[in-house]
This record gives sequence, C-alpha cells and structure tokens, in this order.
Amino acid sequence: MLKELGKMKAERIVKVSLIMVFLGALAGCSQLEDSSAPDLGNISFDNSGSSDAQEAFLTGVKGLHNFQFDVARLAFEDAADIDPTFAMAHWGQAMSNNFPLWARQDLSEGMEVLNQLAPTFEGRLALSGTEKEKAYMTAVEALFFSSEDKLERDFAYSNAMEKMHTKWPDDHEISIFYALSLLGTVRPGDEGYKRQALAASIVMPILEKNKTHPGAAHFTIHSLDDPDHAILALPAAKVYANIAPSSAHALHMPSHIFLQLGMWERVVNSNIESYASAVSRTKQLKANNVKNLANSAVGREDFHALQWLHYANLMLGHYDRAEENLNMALKVVEMNPGNNFAHYGYLNILARHAIETADCSRVRLSSPDSSEGKHDALIAAAGMCAAIDRNMETASAAKERLKGHRIQAEDSGRAYNALQIQILEKEVEAMMKLAAGEYDDAVNLAKEASDIELNNMSTPSGPPMPMKPASELYGEILAAAGRFDEAVVAYQRSLDWVPNRTPSIVGLIAAASGSENLILAEEMRTKIRSTPGINLDQFSAFLDNSVANNIN
Repeated sequence: MLKELGKMKAERIVKVSLIMVFLGALAGCSQLEDSSAPDLGNISFDNSGSSDAQEAFLTGVKGLHNFQFDVARLAFEDAADIDPTFAMAHWGQAMSNNFPLWARQDLSEGMEVLNQLAPTFEGRLALSGTEKEKAYMTAVEALFFSSEDKLERDFAYSNAMEKMHTKWPDDHEISIFYALSLLGTVRPGDEGYKRQALAASIVMPILEKNKTHPGAAHFTIHSLDDPDHAILALPAAKVYANIAPSSAHALHMPSHIFLQLGMWERVVNSNIESYASAVSRTKQLKANNVKNLANSAVGREDFHALQWLHYANLMLGHYDRAEENLNMALKVVEMNPGNNFAHYGYLNILARHAIETADCSRVRLSSPDSSEGKHDALIAAAGMCAAIDRNMETASAAKERLKGHRIQAEDSGRAYNALQIQILEKEVEAMMKLAAGEYDDAVNLAKEASDIELNNMSTPSGPPMPMKPASELYGEILAAAGRFDEAVVAYQRSLDWVPNRTPSIVGLIAAASGSENLILAEEMRTKIRSTPGINLDQFSAFLDNSVANNIN
C-alpha cells in the first residue's frame, strides 16, 4: 500500500511540475488570439433584439452568469453595434460594470452606457421592447441611479428583481438574477443566513431542470459556501467547470466547496486549470485593448487562483509546491511592474507562506510608507516571525503598526476591517508573551482574539482571513502552556470555524494526545492519513502514536 501511495505521489508531483513549467512559459509568451466563441454554458433568454444580435447578446448574458465581466462587456458591445436600438444590449453593458459579490461597481461606466441609449430613464424605458425588458431596465436603473450609497442601490435593485420574480416566477433568467441580487446585498459580518438560503432555494431547482445553466450552478455554490451548507453544493461543484470550461471563474469556483470539505487535491487541480485559463484570457483582452482591464474580474482571476493553489498545497503539506507557487507569483510581479493587484496578491501569498510554514526568511517589517509596510497580513507575519526569533523590538513595532492601522480603520468607519486588524494585533502580542514565557498573558490575549473572530467575523469562504485563525493560535498557546484539555476545545472550535484545516487537525492530535484522549487523537490521525494527495512525511511526527511524549 505504501509503495503504491509513493508511486501515486510521484506521478502527481511530475504532473504538477509539468503544469508549472507550462504556466511559467505561458506567463512569458504572447498568446494567439482565439476567435472561437467561448463555451460558457446554455441559457434561453427571450428578447426583442434582432436575430443577428442574438449570439452576441446570449454570450454576454452567459458572461454575466460566469462573472467573466470583460467577456460580457465585449459581447454586449457587439450586440449594440449590430442592433443600435437594442435596449437590452445597453442593459447588459451596464450589468458588466457591476460586481455584485465584491460590493464593487464601475458606477460612471454603468451610467454612461445607459445614457448612451437615452439620456433619461423615460427615454430608456421607451426603447425597451417588451414588458419584461422594461422591468429589467427599471431594475438596472435602481442599481446605478437610485442612491449615492452602494448598499442602498443593491437593495433597491434586489427589490426590483423580487417584483419581477413574483410576476414571472417561471422565467429562469429572472429568477437567477434575483437570486444573485440577494447575494449582492450580503456584507461581511452580517448575521443569519436568510438571503443565502433564499437564493439557494431559487437556483437549485433550476439546475435540476437545466443541468447546463451556468448561473444556476455558479450561484448554488456561492449560496452554500459555508461550513454548514457546503455539502449541499457538492453536486453543483462537480459539474460547474464542465458547464463553462471557457470561464476561468467557473474552473475556480468548485474549489470553494472542495475547500470547505477538505478536498484539497481537487482544490489544487481546479486552480491549476483556472490559473492557466485566466492568464490566457487576460492576454487576449490586452491584445484587444479592452478598457478597464485593471478592474477586470478576469484580470484578477489569475492571482486569485494562484493564492488558492498555494493555500491548498500548504494544507496538503507540499511545502515545496507552495514554494514554487510563491516564486511564480514573484516572477509575475517582476514581469508586470506597476501592476498593483499582482503585487498585492504576491504579498498575500508571501504572508501566508511565512505564517503557515514558519519560514521567515523572506519576511521583514518594511517601511510604513511602502506597500509591504502597509499590508496588514504581512505586518502580522513579520511580527510573529520576530516573536519566534525573540526579536521583541521588531515584534513590538509590528504590533504598534497594526494598532495604528486599526485606529485608522475605526476612524474611517471600516468597523469589520478594524476587527480583523485587532485580531492580528492581539495574535502578535500573544506570540510575544509566549516567547517571553508569560503563558497566562499569552493565553488571555489569544482567547480575546479567538472571541472576536468567533463572535464577529463571517465564516471564511476561502483561505481564512485573518490568515492565522485565532482559535487555532489559541489552541497552540494553550498546548504550549500544558493546558491540553482546553487546547482540545479550542482546536475543535477552530475546526468548526475553518473545517478540515490541516494545521488545526495536527494541533488537535497533539493536544488530544497530551490530554490522553487517545481515541480522538487516533480519529484525527486517520483523517490525516486518508486525505487524498497529502504529504504524510510532512506530518509524520504527529502520526506517531508516541507524540504525547514529545509535545514539549
């Protein structure tokens, strides 16, 4: 069995290495333009546009369903060029400038394309060919013109879509856009699950009826992307990539559910494919001189996939592959000077790599005026690394830097962000106290961080933010203080918060062994051993039944 496992592992390493070589080449070479129509799923959307404009319009709608907003925008522009009086082509262009789950809009662009159709709402309504199209135009009007506040606009839009859904309950497109509008009103820190549950109840029956509808599969995943409900979205996750193989986002999205369920190998594979697709598509967009590329979801998709790939490799204990991912990210940044999003994505990967592996060789506390010195996760990583090295001066400086950022966030009304920074601040200070042997203070600070996390933060829908789950750190510090029974509880709470996270499972093995809960320890060992694709060598010390004798 072990021989077979070793063979399989070797094959996977070869496969991934080859893919990495390919991606490296892809990042450095120009791509030929692909003029073929993208494969983005199947939909039916009745409209009053000319027959010649139908292909472009439907491609645009499918682009919206797959969050390939640049694809959508280009397609709707084509539809409007073909049929200049086609109001829904302008509706689509406006919708291509709204990014509902990221609480972002290109407000001016959305307004401009609607005003190009007609300078007044009444004029736009008059050009809308059917009763449904007038309702769509009324809804998009709310999305861009109803208020100065984005959240208020999102609710106004959702209310308009609800009216459409009530009037035409059997129209799948209306239903799916209504479900998405519900998700678009959710913000980090919101209590309850009502809007997500309603969205899921709408899109899941549609997916049963139309098994190749991209929006139905996509928004099923988003609606159920949390520890308690993810298992319900597994069927959608298994089919979505095949529904829309031309969409980098569709290739990535199944990994949301795979991550929640601890299917790390599938997270790796999903994001390898997504990264390759996103790099290729971004090059095509650049070749076509697509406007607003810097704000494009597709342009962002490459580093998004790379960050998830890196995290999954860390969870599998393949630190060598994670190192390759980190190096790849750095190379992309070096090849694209001035690309702020790529640089920020690299800093995220760098911070997470140091926090997860305790490899602090690349991390330092940079000048407060630099982008590195303003990056909260990287500041926290530098502070934790300094505490590990007993460099209390640097650790204290990192803590004070975070404190300043927290106060700035509080003063500017960014309460949720302020709480995230406060967790990091307390984590760094807890590490300092631990390094100084002040166990009680370390425990108390870690508990305070854990309480903030569990009581105020939304459950992660991806790699956790803050990067070091506070409850996991609380468990580690309790175990270091010899309080194993309490550590077991802390790790279990952390695993409720971030399910299947390997460092928490490994920590739980150690704590359970220390508390002589041998049944629980063995249960967790079995969980580790049975994880597909995992590097057992990385965790061999914890898989040894004698670990209880070596904790300290």
